[in-house]
Amino acid sequence: MKATQTIDVRGLDHAQKQAVIFPAVDNLEPTVVLRIVFDFNPIPLVHMFKARNEFDLSFEKEGPKKWILRIARVAPAAHKPAADRKEQFKKLLSKLRAGNVSEATKAEAKKLLQNVDAKTLGLLEQELIREGVSHDEIRKSLCDVHLEVLRDSLVKQRLEVKSPHPVHTFMEEHKLILAALNKLGDFVKRLANYHSFPEMGSDIETLKEASHLFVEAEMHHDREEQCLFPMLVKHDITEPPEIMKADHVEFRARKKELYQLACNGEDLDFASFKKKVTELGEYLTRELDSHIFKEDNILYQIALQVLTKKEWDQVKKKADKIGYCCFKPADRQAGKV
Repeated sequence: MKATQTIDVRGLDHAQKQAVIFPAVDNLEPTVVLRIVFDFNPIPLVHMFKARNEFDLSFEKEGPKKWILRIARVAPAAHKPAADRKEQFKKLLSKLRAGNVSEATKAEAKKLLQNVDAKTLGLLEQELIREGVSHDEIRKSLCDVHLEVLRDSLVKQRLEVKSPHPVHTFMEEHKLILAALNKLGDFVKRLANYHSFPEMGSDIETLKEASHLFVEAEMHHDREEQCLFPMLVKHDITEPPEIMKADHVEFRARKKELYQLACNGEDLDFASFKKKVTELGEYLTRELDSHIFKEDNILYQIALQVLTKKEWDQVKKKADKIGYCCFKPADRQAGKV
């Protein structure tokens, strides 16, 4: 019969909880069952420890004011432990920050990440950020390589939901935004061959339509930030939403500037107009496309695995109050509201 060790983390702040929990789990002997007493539902931690394939986890008590998680080690680590994996990520980040990512570095990243699902990926990023790695380093270095080496596997593992689920709505809006990005990208290529406003002819309408949709889609970002992200924070999933919010800030100013140029471009000389539209267009087609992929295949997937039905109902109710832009869920379409 295994001995029992109990730790109570109720009343501790987040950093204090982590300082107690992770050493206790990492040093857990096969002959001991660890009982951890929480004042919240520790679902993110459950997913994190399950991903290591070393532990048997079960709830002795589930709320409403107290949760008791039982953890037993069932097998020695068959792969690098979490601490070593984080160190590998940090070394990889150092290489990525240096720029000019080699094929060898990409191969190293693929080997490290090939068995990491979206949820575990998000939690690993979260741990790195809490240990001092900046949001910008994650966004500008590691995330891009994540997408390149994991694109196919993330899509293959993706959970799908039907309308009127909020995630379905977000993803349908993304399809329309991506279509507008494609139009913008094609326009920017044609713009390279124009030398005056008259040469553009009706093509300026293409820019107006695409840039108007991007501005209209701010309602999409508002629903994410006001309805979905706070729910993730309640589950202690904090850094992935913060990364997405930081992206939103950068996109917002550029989208507004692009729309203003589309509507009032002739206030500038054509060379200045062309240069600015090209810079903004290339940035948005590159960065917004990457952002959408991360939300569809990482952020939303984490949310689908941790939020309860009741919480999704709350997200939907708040989203309905904010309203919709370029796509409406089935229950909000004409004649159904």
